Amino acid sequence: MAIITNYSTLQSTIADYLNRQDLTAQIPTFIQLAEADMNTRLRTREMIVRATTTNDDEFVRLPLDFLESINLQLTDGQSPLRFVTLDEADIINKRQTYNAPTFYSLMNGAIELVPPPATGADVEIEMVYYGKITALSTENTSNWLLLKAPDVYLYGALVHAAPFLMDDQRISVFGSFYSQRIEALNDESQKSLHSGSPLVARTRRVY
Repeated sequence: MAIITNYSTLQSTIADYLNRQDLTAQIPTFIQLAEADMNTRLRTREMIVRATTTNDDEFVRLPLDFLESINLQLTDGQSPLRFVTLDEADIINKRQTYNAPTFYSLMNGAIELVPPPATGADVEIEMVYYGKITALSTENTSNWLLLKAPDVYLYGALVHAAPFLMDDQRISVFGSFYSQRIEALNDESQKSLHSGSPLVARTRRVY
């Protein structure tokens, strides 16, 4: 059985665990489904991204890899923007109590600045957020998660393979291993972030 070091060896190991060598076309889908689930359940320091954008409009497009906001602020030294619901945003805008963006809400793949910036006034926004795991493919053969926890990829793919193979008995077995490792990675990250370890974020970029 091959050691999991990249996308190809991951696929081979999945086939070995399933004792099936005729699933070449299906295994990439099992991996894709596992990645979608991991993006929902994993929140680790390796997923933290810092990005900036300049905008003069009420709505700011979210980065394509956005999962969940951690911190959002204007870079002119003001306090972090506070999240409000869409209903709360409407109330704040109608009251006109604030004359510059102080809050934000999320809708339709965009950030709504509340209240909106003055017409023609550019504001630079800095966001720290959890970003999606970079998907594996024949072009992108590895990522931080595969290197750190190849078993998470393996068991995640096996969980999604079991229904396809109508192997209900093994869903709970694979699912148990998978859930335990997801929980362990989340716990490890939280301990690291709250024990004085430096924040690990991807390279700053403009989106």
